[in-house]
Amino acid sequence: MDLSAIPYLLISRELDFGFSTERVYLCLCLLDHLVLGVGLSRDEAMRHMVTELEAKYDGRLEQADDDDEGFELDAFRRN
Repeated sequence: MDLSAIPYLLISRELDFGFSTERVYLCLCLLDHLVLGVGLSRDEAMRHMVTELEAKYDGRLEQADDDDEGFELDAFRRN
């Protein structure tokens, strides 16, 4: 799978730490909701999400394009 084609949700929130206020970005992978990237910029949050996704699937995302055992429409029957 091409990592640039992975859908994600990017949100930002301001957090008050008492002595300062920081804007934090959260990048949630929409394919696997357990993968989340957090950063102080959009790019940093997206980079952390991709790093977490690659670590979790250990290169199996790119192998999925070459497999013929994927989702087959012929394998389904209508009731």
